[in-house]
Amino acid sequence: MQDSYRELFLTESEEYLSVISNCLVKLEENPADLSSLNEIFRCMHTLKGMSATMGFDKLTQLSHHMENLLDELRSQRKKVTSEIIDKLFATVDLLEKLVEEIKAKQESKVDINPFLQDLKDIFTQEPDVEKIASGSTGPAKKVLEGNGDIEFSEEELKKINLAKDLKHNIYKVKVIISKDCVMREARAYLVVNNIKRSGEIIKSLPALDCLKEGKFDFTFTLILETKETQETINRVLLTISEIEKVEINSLEINVRPAVAGGAASSATVAAPAQHYVKKIQSMRLPVERLDKIMNLMGELAIAKIRLMQISQQYKIDPLEDVSSMLDRLISSLQDEIMQTRLLPVAYILDTFPRMVRDLARKQNKQVELEISGSEIELDRVVLDEMSDPLVHLIRNAIDHGIENPEERSAAGKKPNAKLLIQVSRQKGQIFIEIADDGRGVNFTTVKNVALTKGLITEAEAVGLDEKKILDLITLPGFSTAKKVTDISGRGVGLDVVKSKIESLGGRLEFETEPGKGSRFILTLPLTLAIIKAMLVKVGNEVFAIPLMSVREIIKIQEEELRIIQNFEVARVRDEIIPIIRLQKELDIKKLALQLDAAEDTSLSVIIIEYGTKAAGLVVNQVLGEQDIVVKPLGALIKRTKGIAGATILGDGKVALILDTMSLR
Repeated sequence: MQDSYRELFLTESEEYLSVISNCLVKLEENPADLSSLNEIFRCMHTLKGMSATMGFDKLTQLSHHMENLLDELRSQRKKVTSEIIDKLFATVDLLEKLVEEIKAKQESKVDINPFLQDLKDIFTQEPDVEKIASGSTGPAKKVLEGNGDIEFSEEELKKINLAKDLKHNIYKVKVIISKDCVMREARAYLVVNNIKRSGEIIKSLPALDCLKEGKFDFTFTLILETKETQETINRVLLTISEIEKVEINSLEINVRPAVAGGAASSATVAAPAQHYVKKIQSMRLPVERLDKIMNLMGELAIAKIRLMQISQQYKIDPLEDVSSMLDRLISSLQDEIMQTRLLPVAYILDTFPRMVRDLARKQNKQVELEISGSEIELDRVVLDEMSDPLVHLIRNAIDHGIENPEERSAAGKKPNAKLLIQVSRQKGQIFIEIADDGRGVNFTTVKNVALTKGLITEAEAVGLDEKKILDLITLPGFSTAKKVTDISGRGVGLDVVKSKIESLGGRLEFETEPGKGSRFILTLPLTLAIIKAMLVKVGNEVFAIPLMSVREIIKIQEEELRIIQNFEVARVRDEIIPIIRLQKELDIKKLALQLDAAEDTSLSVIIIEYGTKAAGLVVNQVLGEQDIVVKPLGALIKRTKGIAGATILGDGKVALILDTMSLR
C-alpha cells in the first residue's frame, strides 16, 4: 500500500470522526436533530467505504454495524436514547483507537467483538428488506433476469435513449463474488466504485442500497453506459480480489423514444454533467513540505534585505530598480506562504464539545459549552503548541471551578454551568478567553495550600495581595485537589500552561471573583515565522522589537522624567507611562557609546503596549522598520528574561528579539 494513500486515509478518517463526535454531542442535546443524524450517517458510510477499500477489516466491520444502527435511527424505526448515544460514543472512541493503530503501523490488538455484540443487541427486529430493496414504501418492481426482459423505469429509458444517441455502449455486467468472501458488501462497493470510473450505472439489480448494506446473494447485475469496450471493463473488474467471475454482454433492448416523434431535442443530446472533467480546486500537502518552503522563504527574505542595503549603499540606479521590484514580489510571496500556514482555531476547538461532555458526566456536573470566534486563523505551529494548554484550562475549569448541580442550586445559580471559549484578534495578536461561572478562586485556600506544600514561607505569606496570591496557582507542584484523579491532582496544570504560552512569546492573565467565576486570557502572536519589527540600537548592540507591540516613537528630555515609588515615569498626553532604560535592563553598560556634550541629549523612547498597559523603552538610536525571520534560541538561553528569539540581519549579523511583555 502506498504511503500517500495511507496518509490520505488517516487524514480524512480523523476529520470524519471529529465531525461524528461533534454531531453526536448535538444529537444528545436534541434527539430530534435529523440533520446531525444524517451527517453522522454520511460520515460513517464514507468511513466504511474507505476502510473497505484500504483493507482495514476491523474498521470496516465496526463502521458497518454502526451504520446499520444509524440507519434504524434515521428511518425512525428506533428512537434516540441516552443508552444508544453512549454506545455510539464508545464505538467512535474505538474507531479512533483503531485509526491510531493504523497511524503507528501497529498490528491491531483491539477486540471489537464485544462492541459488535452491543450494537447487535440494540436491534429488536430486522428491517423490512422489501421496502429497502424498492427504495420506497410501495412494493418492489418485479425483476426478470436470464432470458427474460428487465423492467426499466421511464427515467432509465430516457438515459438509455440518450446513450444510444451519443453512440455509447450499454452493457449488462454480471458479477459473481467468491463464496468465502467475508465482507461481500465491501467487494460490491469496490466493484461499483471502479466501474463508475468507466461510465454511468443506469440500473443495479438488486438496488445499490442493498449492495452497500450486503443485502444480496453473492451475485449482482449492473446495467452500464460507457465508451469503453467489454475487454477493458472485464480487465478493470478482475483486478479486484475475491471476484470469482464477471460476465459482460451487450444489452439488446428495443425501447420507445423518450421524446415524442422519435427525434431527440438539442437538450437531450447534450452530454450529461458527469462526462465533463472536474477541475481540481484544492489539494493536500504534508506539513514537512510547508515548513521547508517557509524556511526557504526566510532565507530569501534575508537575501532581499541584504540586496536592498547594497543598492542603497552604492546608489546604482538599475540595481535599485531591480531590488525594489524584488522587494514587492518577495513581500507578496511571503504573504501568500504565510496564509498557507494559517489554520482556523476550530481545528482544535472542534474536539472540545465531546471532551467537555465526557468530563462533565464523569464528575456528575452539567456544563453548557459556548465557543465563539473559532473561524479566526492562527499559525499552525502556534496552534499545535496551544492544544495542551487549552485542554489543561478546560479540565481545570470543570474540576476546580464549576460546582455540581446541588451546590449551584444552593448558591442560587442555575444547575447548568456556563463555560465560554472566546477567540478574538487584535493588532497581530490572538486573544483566547476561557471563562466559567463557577465558584471562583478562594484566596485563603490558595495561600494555605502554598504554605502546606512549602511553596512559600510564613514571612512571604504576610502581606500578599490578591494578584500575588493568584500567581501562586502557576507555581510548579501547586494543586488544591484533595485526591489524585485522571483529571487533576498531580500538581501539573497552570505552571505548564504559563511556561508553554511564554515560550511562544505570549502571556497568561487571569481574573477571579469568589462565588462568581474565573476568566483566563491567553495572548498569543499570530505567527512565529516572519514578523515586522522595529530595529533599535542600545549601546553597540542591535535589537528587534516586534512592531505589533509598538504604539509610537517619541523624543523626551531628561528633565521631563519623574520618580514615583522608585520607578522612572514620563507624562505622555495626560498618561503616566513607566520608563525602562534598556541599556540598564539588559546590562550592556560597558558597550555604551560615549556622547559628546554638544550632541542632542534628548532620549529616544519607544512606547510599547500590552493589553491596557503601556511602557516606554529608552534606546540610543532607532534604525527603522524591517521584516525579520524569527530564529529559535537554544535551550541554554531560551528562558532569558527579556529575550524572545533572534534574527539574522542583512549584513549577516545576529540581532536579539526583545520580549517586551517580560520587560515590565
